[in-house]
Amino acid sequence: MTLPTSELTPDNCVFLMIDHQVGLMQFLSSIDPMLLKNNILGHAKTARAMNIPVVMGTSWPQGPNGSTMPELKALFPEIDVIDRPFVNFWNDQASREAVRATGRKKLVISGLATEVCAAFPAIAALREGYETYVVMDASADFNPFIQQVTMTRLAAAGAIVTTWVAVLAELSANTQINGQHIGRILSEHMGQYQAAMNNFLGTAANAAEVREGVGLTSNPPIPMAL
Repeated sequence: MTLPTSELTPDNCVFLMIDHQVGLMQFLSSIDPMLLKNNILGHAKTARAMNIPVVMGTSWPQGPNGSTMPELKALFPEIDVIDRPFVNFWNDQASREAVRATGRKKLVISGLATEVCAAFPAIAALREGYETYVVMDASADFNPFIQQVTMTRLAAAGAIVTTWVAVLAELSANTQINGQHIGRILSEHMGQYQAAMNNFLGTAANAAEVREGVGLTSNPPIPMAL
């Protein structure tokens, strides 16, 4: 796996969220579907919280792949999803130009299915000098074996294989500044963290201080996102 030239920051990357479509969600079984949904939304909310540009695309939406997840549409109402005829996102001129228009050279990619929708553009972009991060747990495939093969292929090609929580943590960088994003997004989409936060807010002597710093507006339990 290639060593990145620098850390991810909100100012140097763009998120490519490719083919997170409701039809694909039904038969990509390498990860539990509810866990996958939470990973995708947690990843998307990271971009929203950090004001990172997002490019979204679909393939064959009029066919079995279906439309973009409605939760993503609600989260990014201002984004026009690019429906493309090409299998490879990077072979579609409109998709490629949307990425280039951001002026950013670090691409944080997730997609369904990983072996095609995430891996193909990641490898193609590497050839053009981009740094590509592939968020494996906000992506999914037909079975775990394919997911593992794809991760090996991506690493061998020079992509950085990662997870959505690692991306959130790297972008947050400083808990005094961005702890609110870590606390809120993990509490909404990582069940273990929600349980820990609820326990802390209910028992710790400095709970009120943390609640205010994280930007929570209620006592435990922390409300889950819709």
